[in-house]
Amino acid sequence: MPAITRIDQIPPSHTIFPASSHPDLQHPGAVHHGWNTGRQLLLHAAGSPLAKPMTGRLHPLRHRAITHLHTLTEHLDEVAGPLTLSLHISAVQQPAADMDTTSLIPLISEALADLGDWGIRAPLPEQLDLITRAVHALQPCMPD
Repeated sequence: MPAITRIDQIPPSHTIFPASSHPDLQHPGAVHHGWNTGRQLLLHAAGSPLAKPMTGRLHPLRHRAITHLHTLTEHLDEVAGPLTLSLHISAVQQPAADMDTTSLIPLISEALADLGDWGIRAPLPEQLDLITRAVHALQPCMPD
């Protein structure tokens, strides 16, 4: 599996969570929908040509998430790994939207264990706040 080093390399849910990987993922549901929604938000924030056009009126939470993600750093691709961790935490682990960085550390560890094959490395200490802010942006857009 190629390492994720740019936002547009984050794969869709069926690639990262094949049906054979876990009994709960046999049929697409909240995890798949959350992953794909969050992936699209990250693609839009990074200005990727892979971002699908948003049809109709943009949902206010999604618009807010894209704006917030876009302001995290000048070059989102430079933090593709930590943002992939944020996406995993939001879509798979679905924490409360207001969790602080300290509370997210065990979830970051779980995400690293799941994403290690994708070349995701442990975040630098200064990236923990970025992960927290990205989770805060993505989490309100995740399905219940």
